[in-house]
Amino acid sequence: MKKSPILLITLLILLFESCALSDKYMNKATPPVGSTPGKALVFFMQPNYPGSLVHQFKIWEDHKLIGISRFKSYFSFECDPGRHYFVSNAHYPHVLEADLEADKTYFILIKQILDPWPWHTSIQFIPVIRGSEYWDKADKYKQNLKYEVIQKAAVNEWKSENRAKTKAELNEIISYFKIRQYSILRLEKEDGR
Repeated sequence: MKKSPILLITLLILLFESCALSDKYMNKATPPVGSTPGKALVFFMQPNYPGSLVHQFKIWEDHKLIGISRFKSYFSFECDPGRHYFVSNAHYPHVLEADLEADKTYFILIKQILDPWPWHTSIQFIPVIRGSEYWDKADKYKQNLKYEVIQKAAVNEWKSENRAKTKAELNEIISYFKIRQYSILRLEKEDGR
C-alpha cells in the first residue's frame, strides 16, 4: 500500500508546529509540592493514550489562558476555591465545570480525539473523580509525565494580538455549554485530595 506524500508532509508540519509553539509558551520545570494555603490546585495531564498524536491544546479558565496541554506532559493551575469553567477551544470545543475547595488538589486528564474526516484533532476533559478508574492512576501519571509551566511574557504577547477574536470565541463556547448543561462534565469538591 502506497503512503500519500501529502499526508506525510502534513504530519511533519504538525509535529514541527507543535514542538515550536510549545517551546515558546511552555517550559519544563519542577512540579509544585502543594498549593498556597487557601487556594485549590488543579493538574491538567495529557498521558499517552492509544492513538495520541503530538498535538497541543490551549486550556482556558473562563477567559484566562492557563496552559498548553502537550503530549506526555502536564501543568498545574492554582486558583481561588469556588466554581470555575475550564475550556479548550480546539476544533471541537470542550468545557469542564469544577467546584473547587481550598487546600485540595484536583486532576483533569486530557484525551485526544481524532476525527478521521476531515482530519481534525480535538480533546476531551476527563475529570478524575473519586472511585473512577483513573483515581489511583493520577499520581503515577505525575511521575511519568513531564511537568511544564506557562511562559507569561510569551502568552501575554500572543493574547494582545488575539484578544478580540479569542474573547468572542470563548464567550460563544461558554454560553453554548451553559445552555446545554447535560454536555458539561463536572469536578466536585469531594473529588479533591
